[in-house]
Amino acid sequence: MRRIEMILKTAWIALLATALLTGCETGTMDNQGTVTLNELQGIPEPTPEPETPPAEQGNTNSQTQTNSPSDGGSTGSTSTTPDGGTTSNEGFPSEIDTPIKWLHTDVSRWPVTADISVSVSGGKVNFPYSKSRSWPSVDGVNANPWVFAKKDGQWYAATFEWLRFGQTAKPTYTVRGDHVKVAPLNGSWAPKSGERIGIMVSGLARHKQRNVQERSRVVMITWP
Repeated sequence: MRRIEMILKTAWIALLATALLTGCETGTMDNQGTVTLNELQGIPEPTPEPETPPAEQGNTNSQTQTNSPSDGGSTGSTSTTPDGGTTSNEGFPSEIDTPIKWLHTDVSRWPVTADISVSVSGGKVNFPYSKSRSWPSVDGVNANPWVFAKKDGQWYAATFEWLRFGQTAKPTYTVRGDHVKVAPLNGSWAPKSGERIGIMVSGLARHKQRNVQERSRVVMITWP
């Protein structure tokens, strides 16, 4: 009986010792964490630098203004001015081979809504257009006829008269400098026989009066 008690006591002591050793080992490992190569060699770890926030982006909104083709033709520069100046010949006949300088309102971006045909006969420039009785009148007029002419290698566009409601022709003598009245198509300027010019009609554009911002295409003709 005494022998059995000694065996049980010895087993109990052994079990208790095992439990104590296991608890100490676990606590030690929990506190150790990860050991790096630098720590094993006695080299201190570098302190990480704080992150720098990315710079804020500024406002990059911009507006770019360009010409839209309206009725086919060659392309040129894309600079524009609202009333006069130089603009693209984009959307105009390919014969107009330089950026157009507008001597009156720049109507290059007005939509082409009117059909037109052009001829010169009987001392008149005839330009019947489909909107002659559609565009409303202001002070008795509803449109301006335009001439496109090349001078010293540069193409210019200018109005040369006013059109009454339904009017579709003007005398040939109106296509000259004393009717355009803006340099360089002023003074004694007039198209020469055999010269290629363009004719167009638009809503009121000679001064600040407006009725519609619409136009016809440009028709190229040979001056008689």
